[in-house]
Amino acid sequence: MLQAESVSREPYWWDAAPRERPVEVALPVHCDVAIIGAGYTGLSAALTLARAGRSVVVLDAGAPGQGASSRSGGMIGHGHRLSYLRLIERFGAEKAKALVREGMASLDFLKALITGEKIDAALQVCGRMRGASTAADYATMAREGDALRRDLGMPIEVLSKADVRRDVAADGYHGGLLFQTHGAVHPALFHQGLLQRARAAGALLAGYTPVTSVRRDSEGFAVDTARGSLRTADVVAATNADTGRITPGLARRLVPLPSFLIATEPLGESRVRSLIPNGRMIVETSAKHRFLRPSPDGKRLVLGGRAALHPIPLEQAADWLTKELRTFFPSLADVQISHVWTGNVAMTRSDLPGIGRRDGVWYALGCNGSGVALMPYLGHKLALKILGKPEGRTAYDDMPFPAIPFYSGNAWFRPLMTWWFRARDRLLAS
Repeated sequence: MLQAESVSREPYWWDAAPRERPVEVALPVHCDVAIIGAGYTGLSAALTLARAGRSVVVLDAGAPGQGASSRSGGMIGHGHRLSYLRLIERFGAEKAKALVREGMASLDFLKALITGEKIDAALQVCGRMRGASTAADYATMAREGDALRRDLGMPIEVLSKADVRRDVAADGYHGGLLFQTHGAVHPALFHQGLLQRARAAGALLAGYTPVTSVRRDSEGFAVDTARGSLRTADVVAATNADTGRITPGLARRLVPLPSFLIATEPLGESRVRSLIPNGRMIVETSAKHRFLRPSPDGKRLVLGGRAALHPIPLEQAADWLTKELRTFFPSLADVQISHVWTGNVAMTRSDLPGIGRRDGVWYALGCNGSGVALMPYLGHKLALKILGKPEGRTAYDDMPFPAIPFYSGNAWFRPLMTWWFRARDRLLAS
């Protein structure tokens, strides 16, 4: 078990972009739009609305962005949790194409947002390699790559087992897919830049201001917080994995599942390049959901995965992830870790995000592990909907966003999910 006191229990990303400390913020009596949640979704919506002339207040229970927006691995892609072939099976060919195009649009939007706003987010369009953990996964993967190239013109390369070695010095994959337009950002620096742009546009950011109730009446909404109340015409729930009792109808549609991450001590650029020669992002098909990347400066490795699907001590997660790192790269047996942390991912029953309005409250929720590109895009689209713009339409608008039966938002079943997925991985590996 991890014992070293020198190992930080905060995200590695916060070293470069620390979370804001509490400051006194006077809430207005009234605003046009109150946004609950100051992560990527909420800030992107705030930026679009404020620039359109709306008065916007963004409320967060803690430091803005202290949740998943500054805790993830920072990888960016077009994807959904469901593959293109699975989308075809469930929704038909035309709808599947529309959904994938929406994901591709989110990736383009993110790149344009970062470059257009001149956000110092360490944007890298370096490609992402998805490794096939089993021979069956590889066969499916090859069909997937062929279909995406044929139907959507997506630049993808199907990799043999030998080809995979060009991108990661590991032998555990049967082959892979290389998504050439994917890449990465520094998630906390991206959030910090988005926060600055939203403030500069005129949005009021109120961190450390938990919302205690949202009450609807004939004139709009009353939003009660720990710092007082305000009235607003529109409310946006941008709470994702932290959605709770304030919006119970939405909480029933989201299950928060933890992801755990570690960062190594500095290894040096040459050592990192010897392990990931082309600086790619690395993901895989295993239910462990391991993901691996070089740090933005190229001197460390960041590894994440599902050490468990329920909260466990960080010491236990660090022990598991360190063993997984050494499984990838036995040459790192002597390497120490510098950071271990965790964050929650919002999963949905449909495996797709939800966007729209429920009980009068606007929402964009359910990243399903693909939120770095998708959620800023959906925040922007939601803002356009509030503004009454036809450009706010998305391929998700007519998709179901179902509640989970017999679920109120208390995910008591997560330890059972941990057991099931671990058993599945052992069975597939045997």
